[in-house]
Amino acid sequence: MEYENTWVLYGDGGAAARKSIEAEHHYISLQMQTHGDGVYILVIEAGIEAVSVELKSGTLKEALREADEFARDYFRDKARLFEEIADRI
Repeated sequence: MEYENTWVLYGDGGAAARKSIEAEHHYISLQMQTHGDGVYILVIEAGIEAVSVELKSGTLKEALREADEFARDYFRDKARLFEEIADRI
C-alpha cells in the first residue's frame, strides 16, 4: 500500500518545509531547516526520539528528495534492529 506524504513548504525563521506521517498510534514529524545558502538540516521527531542530520544537497528540491531517502533508510534500519531483538528473545 502506498501513501501520499507531501512536504509543506514555508519560509520563515530558517525552516523550509515540514512533513507529518501517522502510522497506527505513532506520529512522525520531519522538518527541513536551512542554515545559509545550500545548507539543509533534516530533523526527525518520532515520539521521544529525535535525530538531525546535515544533508549533502545544494538545493531545496534535492534536499527534500535526500530527506525522504534518509528517513526511509532510517526507519528500515530501526525495523531490522527490532526484528533482530525479537529473534533473540
